[in-house]
Amino acid sequence: MKMNRLLTALVLLMAWPLCCMGAEQIVPSRNELYVNSRVKSDAAKWTFATAREALRAAESISQEKRERGDTTWTVVYIEPSVYWIDDPQSPETVHPLPGETTPFGMKLRMDRVRIVGLTDNPKEVILACQRGQTQGAEGNFTMLHIEGSDIAVENLTLGNYCNVDLVYDLDPKLSRPRRADAIVQAQLVICDCDRYRAKNLCPFAGARSVVFDDCYFECTDDALCGTGTYQHCRFTFFSSKPFYSTSGQGAFFYDCDIHCKTLGTQYLTKVSSPVQLHNCRITSDDPNLRVAWTRKPNPKDKCCMSGCTLNGQPLEVPPTPDVPMPVGFRAPVTDAQGWELSAYCPSDLGAYAFEPDTLSPAWMYGEGMDGAEGCYGLMQNVRGARMMYAGREGEQYGGQRLTLHLDPCKSAGQGFGSATGQYLDVCIKFDASTLSGYGIRFVRTPQYDRAVEVLLVRYADGAITPITGAEKCVLFRRGCRLELIATASTLTAHITNGTQQQTLTAPIAPNPYGGIHLQHTGSAGANATVVSAIHAEYLE
Repeated sequence: MKMNRLLTALVLLMAWPLCCMGAEQIVPSRNELYVNSRVKSDAAKWTFATAREALRAAESISQEKRERGDTTWTVVYIEPSVYWIDDPQSPETVHPLPGETTPFGMKLRMDRVRIVGLTDNPKEVILACQRGQTQGAEGNFTMLHIEGSDIAVENLTLGNYCNVDLVYDLDPKLSRPRRADAIVQAQLVICDCDRYRAKNLCPFAGARSVVFDDCYFECTDDALCGTGTYQHCRFTFFSSKPFYSTSGQGAFFYDCDIHCKTLGTQYLTKVSSPVQLHNCRITSDDPNLRVAWTRKPNPKDKCCMSGCTLNGQPLEVPPTPDVPMPVGFRAPVTDAQGWELSAYCPSDLGAYAFEPDTLSPAWMYGEGMDGAEGCYGLMQNVRGARMMYAGREGEQYGGQRLTLHLDPCKSAGQGFGSATGQYLDVCIKFDASTLSGYGIRFVRTPQYDRAVEVLLVRYADGAITPITGAEKCVLFRRGCRLELIATASTLTAHITNGTQQQTLTAPIAPNPYGGIHLQHTGSAGANATVVSAIHAEYLE
C-alpha cells in the first residue's frame, strides 16, 4: 500500500464520556492501566510514568489474554502531560530494522486495547515524536506500528513535532520547538488487521476498517487513511490532495467541516479512487476555489456528494467522472546513433545507493502530473534513469551549449520526493565511455521543502566532485529553463523561470568531448521531471 504522508499533522481525539473521570475513580489493575508523568512507575501496581511503559505492558497483557481466549478489553488511562514515544533529545539517527524500510518509534502487537486521555480537551494529553525523513531518521519515521484488531483511542493528540512547534499551554516547560523548518515526510500510526476506532484522534494507516469520530486533522498530501469513515470531524488541508488513494469502498465523510488552504483547485485524491461526502461544509481562503475528485478521474471509481456547501453556497461535484483515464505512456523514439537510455546508480550515493531496474524502460514519453500537468516530454520511468549522447567517435569538440526545458512534477520547488540522494545532473563536454565531463546538479536537501540546491560538478571516470559551492534555487519548478555553456576554460549555467534568473560559473580544464549526460536519481511518477525540449550546439 502507499505509505501515508502526514507532514505537519496533529490529530486531536475529542471528548468521550470518560472526560469527567478523575484519577481517584480509577483503581489501577491488570485490565485498567494508569499513566501519570508525575508518579513513579510501579508495574506491580499497574501504574506508569511513561506511555511507552504502559503500552508495552498492555501489549504483554493482550498477548496473554489471546493465548487464554480471554476477550476482555485492556484500558490505558493517561493523565494530561506530554509523553514522548521516541526520545527527542537523542542525537542518533533512527534506522529501519534489518529487512524493513520504515523506522518506527514503537512496534506493538495487541488486541482489544483502549487508550484514553483523562481530559475533555485532547490537546492536554499528547503522545509525541519529533523525527522525519532525513531529520533524525533514515526513512519516513512513524511513531507507532500496531499489529492487531479492536483498537480504540480517545481524548488525546498524536503529534509528530518534527516541523511544527509543540506548544503545551498546561505546562509551558513541556513545550518544545520544531526540529527543522523544512517539511519532510513522516507518519503517525501504521496498522495491520482490522477494526480501529478513533474518538478525537489521528489517522491509522493500513487498517481495513477505521472510524474517526469527532476528530481534528491537519495534513498535507497523501496523509489521510484511505479506508476511513470520518464523522463529525474537522480538517485543515494545507495542500491539494489529502489522500494518495482510497481502497475498498473508499473513504466516507459525514457531517464534517473542511477548511482548505489550497489555492485554485482542491482535489480529494491523487490517484482516482472512490470518495463520498454527505452534509459536509467546506470553506476556503480562496473565494474562487474549485473542488474536484481527482485530476484524472476513472469512471470505475464511484464518487458522490450530497448536502455539501463551499463557503456557504451549495456545492455539487458531478458524481460520475466523465473523463476517462489515459491509456498510458507510449515509448519514446530515440536516435540509435549515439543515444543511450538506461538505468544507473551513480558512485556518490553512499547509504542511498539503489539497485537500478534494468528490465523496465528507463524513460517514457507522456504527460507530467501535479505541477507538470499539461507538460509533455521524456519522463523518468524508474529510479536512476539516465540519458547519454556520445557524440561522433574520434571527433574533437570545442565549446558546447545545451538548452533544456524542465518541468518538475513537484509544484513547490523541492524537485524530488525526499532528501535521500535524489538529484538531477545535466552535463556537457561529456565522454560517455569514461563518464567524464562537467555539469550542473539540482538536488533536494533537508534544508528546504520549497527549493533545491544547485552546484556545478565535475565527472572524472565516474567519480563526481563539486566545483562550486551549493546555492539555494527556487526556480526548479514548472517552466524551468537551463542553459549550459562550456568554453575552453569556463562552465556557465543560466537557470531561468519567468523573469527570474540564477547563474553559476566555474573554471574548467579543456577536453575534446562533445557528449551530453542526464542522470536522475530520484523516484519516478509524481516525483519525476518532464524534459520537454533539448537543444544542443557546438561552438568554436
